[in-house]
Amino acid sequence: MRILGIVGLLVVICFSAASAKAETFYAHLNGAQEVPGVATTGTGYARVVVNEAALTYSFTVVFNGLSSNQTASHIHAPAAIGATAGVAINFGAVGGTSGTITGSGSITATQISQLRAHLGYVNVHTSNFAAGEIRGQLGIRRPVDEDGRTDLSVLRFPNVAPPGNATITYWSRNSTSGIQTGVFGDANTDFPVPGDYDNDGRDDLAVYRAGASAGLQSNFWIYRGSDNVVQQIPFGLNGDQAICRDYDGDGITDLAIFRKGAAATDATNWWIRRSTIGLTVTGQDQVFAFGQTGNGTTTFDSAIPGDYDGDGKFDIAVYRFGLTPANTFIIRRSSDSTITYQGFGNFNTDYVLPGDYDGDGKYDLAVARTGGTSTSPLVWWILQSSNGATRTQTFGFSGDLPVQGDYDGDARTDLAVYRPGATASAQSNYWVFNSFNSTATVTPWGIGSDFSVNTYDSR
Repeated sequence: MRILGIVGLLVVICFSAASAKAETFYAHLNGAQEVPGVATTGTGYARVVVNEAALTYSFTVVFNGLSSNQTASHIHAPAAIGATAGVAINFGAVGGTSGTITGSGSITATQISQLRAHLGYVNVHTSNFAAGEIRGQLGIRRPVDEDGRTDLSVLRFPNVAPPGNATITYWSRNSTSGIQTGVFGDANTDFPVPGDYDNDGRDDLAVYRAGASAGLQSNFWIYRGSDNVVQQIPFGLNGDQAICRDYDGDGITDLAIFRKGAAATDATNWWIRRSTIGLTVTGQDQVFAFGQTGNGTTTFDSAIPGDYDGDGKFDIAVYRFGLTPANTFIIRRSSDSTITYQGFGNFNTDYVLPGDYDGDGKYDLAVARTGGTSTSPLVWWILQSSNGATRTQTFGFSGDLPVQGDYDGDARTDLAVYRPGATASAQSNYWVFNSFNSTATVTPWGIGSDFSVNTYDSR
């Protein structure tokens, strides 16, 4: 689906290479994640930024609505969801039932490994609950998110034919900030590329605008939430696919495109502009020949980046359809450059939906299988990296759009679908199978003519 363009005042700027940045972890805090659970209206979120080279960290913890004054806060590790552990890092106290705690300190390599494996949790203690009132498991930043839970986000635009400007309105529902709206873009020219490009912990409004015709210059346009500046970055050509993720592990979304060759036998190429170098610094892009072009209809490789090896960096990966070996996840691990092959699923019938469903800090191979009609059950198949077992779960209908993400804030990917309204003005709904308590929830959001941003990671 094509979306976005630039509306209103336009400021174009350039940056030199940025200073050293670091890996970022988030936690959504509530009473349900305490062990045992705590009945409280208190909530919050934590952001921990780790510099592996310097073995330092900085943090922000925000809490609201506690039942009594806050007395302490920590990272506890190593412990998985539902388990407990001793204090690993002390965040301190500011008191009150609502507040913000910030600071910095030293961290060990072992503790960083525990955070990457999702074996650390943030705990906020109070007078009423000395063992902790709100808690949350730390994991890597969730796309379409700013507080440790995936937001519900749709794009709404008028039906204006090209070359007219079909102005986009973003509608996002966030568990902390509530409903947010923004006007940015042209549905006739642009594609959404959600991500945190300015390192403020929040998704920016961002789009990829393809060149006007084959081979012409394309551009990324980013409305930075940190300073409300619009940034234009020439990168890619018409025909490329934007696949922006955090490939260098610094917590910032990198610009990246996936380029097919001219012939079916040509390799596909990944062009990655690392944020550690600078988003506007040319001449230092990483280029990887990885994948095959195919004929584009019955044979092709589809880009499916993810952190499959749990090192905090997204790996380049493809799902192969129609070529040999067919229906195979092919992954180049960033940790050691090893290439792995794993047959799983069938692109004729399945959506390919990678994510960390078992919460071990590594992406799992996953697909959702459609049936013969739009009302046939949607069956999810997940090859769990934690134990090598295959999990199956029926959730949604074949006519739904998969929108996997961490909606309950437990650092695990949830099964989720977006069900568009039956007509352009009818109510749409997000359905989520929450991994924390294995319950299904439905949230009305959007209308039938809207586009769900949360479908960005489905193939």
